[in-house]
Amino acid sequence: MRHDNEKKPVLGIDLGTTYSAIARWTEKGPKVYQNPRREYTWASVVYYDERQEKPLVGNLALKRALIDPKNAIIGVKRMMDDGQQKIQVGNKEFTPIEVSSMILRDVYEYAEKTTPGFDPAGVVVTVPYYFTALQCTNTSEAASLANLNVLGIIQEPVAAALAYGVHNEEALRDEIIMVFDLGGGTFDLTIFRFTNSPERLLFEVLATGGDDRLGGLDFDESLAEFIKAKASLDFNGLTVENELKAKAALMEAAKEAKEILSYEEYTDIIKPNILPGQHIELEITRDDFEGCIAHYFEKMDSIIDKVIEESSLSRTDISRVIKVGGSSRIPKIDQILSQKIGDNKIYGDIDPDLCVAQGASIYAAFLDGRIEWSKEIEIQTATAHALGVEAANGEFSTLIPSNRRTPCEVTKVYTLDTDYCEELDIDLYQGSSKYIRNNKKIGTINVTGLKKCKAGELDIHITFRISQQQSVSVTIVQRESNIRKVESVKLT
Repeated sequence: MRHDNEKKPVLGIDLGTTYSAIARWTEKGPKVYQNPRREYTWASVVYYDERQEKPLVGNLALKRALIDPKNAIIGVKRMMDDGQQKIQVGNKEFTPIEVSSMILRDVYEYAEKTTPGFDPAGVVVTVPYYFTALQCTNTSEAASLANLNVLGIIQEPVAAALAYGVHNEEALRDEIIMVFDLGGGTFDLTIFRFTNSPERLLFEVLATGGDDRLGGLDFDESLAEFIKAKASLDFNGLTVENELKAKAALMEAAKEAKEILSYEEYTDIIKPNILPGQHIELEITRDDFEGCIAHYFEKMDSIIDKVIEESSLSRTDISRVIKVGGSSRIPKIDQILSQKIGDNKIYGDIDPDLCVAQGASIYAAFLDGRIEWSKEIEIQTATAHALGVEAANGEFSTLIPSNRRTPCEVTKVYTLDTDYCEELDIDLYQGSSKYIRNNKKIGTINVTGLKKCKAGELDIHITFRISQQQSVSVTIVQRESNIRKVESVKLT
């Protein structure tokens, strides 16, 4: 029997910071849905005011945001580390999980409208590789809140690598590929070993790194500040509402200029009455733009060096670079990659805006058994962040470092620093800082029934096990108290 990949498809959704996309698996490979305007992406924006029955989502919401920015939510993906925080929009409050669910539902409904009898078997949603466990969990909750049947969560660089691998499925090869993923809000850099043999497609993560506060939104803000200064705009004396409108108009001008400067050396910005009696009429060059964001290029440069070092490879070992995300189109990126990796290594036969959604639909088809190949698909992952516990004086005690191949297991022995302690909370963290205050808390394990002893007399064995599917099992053992406790944490 054959699967109905049109009415009962499996779907992949790229939930982006600025734009999102949705694809389904077909017998010929992934196919990205279009909206009624024949666009392949939707703005990840939600707008609401008290005159509406329900929030607006997508490209229309983005247009409303330019007129009434105080009632719009842009870049909610950056808020997913605290899924329960309250965002005031109009006369209502929403959480980042609720806002993300609206975006997911809106994208899904566009696909639903294309096909009578649309009844998908399930969906895979993407997250940055550099997301923490909590951010991944909140994304999964948003998908469930949108009433989507979630087959799984996949990291964006892995999805892009899958799209590349399936695109080149017929050519047998063994190569090292780097996925350079620079989107609207996050930067992910992942190095894979890609092996295409007669038996399987193998994607082995060798190293990963990134920054979840580096992307196109930051570039827009830097260029907007430059335009404001060059045009001598004066915001003094403005009402809060007019200042918000002026900043939104500046951001839109910066975004438009950034996109033009990706293929032109200069552009003119003409904006009449951006403030009462104040206009913008000036020329911006590509050099101006690159100068505005030079410090971000330096960050990317150091991340590339670090990830290559942690992969135990040399630059010459990297065969291909796959660029992902709209901001990867900035010409300076090609220059940086050529200097770092070598000339003629950038792979151009894949759409940086759509390959993540395509890869997510491939993974959904793999999970649902729809890929009709004799080959197996195997994905071997590595930890994006170090995992550990809170030690004395608020320090972070690492059990499993970043970029450790999974599955893996590590045990460390700790002791109590309090006399006659019968109960203990062991806080679990994910991050790279020496101090837990700078890392992300991913859970707490409460241990009761400890034998009363003086400080230093009881040994507590803590074991972290990470499976191939990125599930973390934490085991607490205290032999004298006859305690053995096991709890699980999901990283993706």
